Amino acid sequence: MPARLSRVMAIAAVLSLPVPQLAGAATKTGTFLVSAVVVSDCDIRSTPNLAFGEVGAISQPVDVTTVIIVACTTGTAYTIALNAGDGTGSTVPDRRMSNGTNSLKYQLYSDTARTAVWGQTVGTDTVGATGNGNDQERTIYGRMPPQTMPAAGTYQSLVTVTVQY
Repeated sequence: MPARLSRVMAIAAVLSLPVPQLAGAATKTGTFLVSAVVVSDCDIRSTPNLAFGEVGAISQPVDVTTVIIVACTTGTAYTIALNAGDGTGSTVPDRRMSNGTNSLKYQLYSDTARTAVWGQTVGTDTVGATGNGNDQERTIYGRMPPQTMPAAGTYQSLVTVTVQY
């Protein structure tokens, strides 16, 4: 037999032998826990300004709206409160914008009929809801009632929005 053929047959014979298991090649498995604790939380996403625009003599109510966007964790009960604003002499029942010593009356409501004043006393004049994990919109209905016009100028009031949960 030629030497080359003998070598090929020897290699084929070795390759056909069973491969012995290597010592220690067994596998083991384990597990680990991945966790997170989600706490009740809320975020005020948007508080756009409420602008009555340019007005002259106010003989009829001037109505405008804006939308507050709040997001709370699913199942979290919350309330939204609006303070009186920082206009001179402003209170929740009698909100006022001011320009120096001059003031202009306005009011914020939680309903389209503009009968429910939106204030800051939980359980009385705040707006409540339950979070669903997504952005939730709440409309603020503003009204400037008929009134004697004060001096010309820009009138403002900075209102604070508070979400309690």
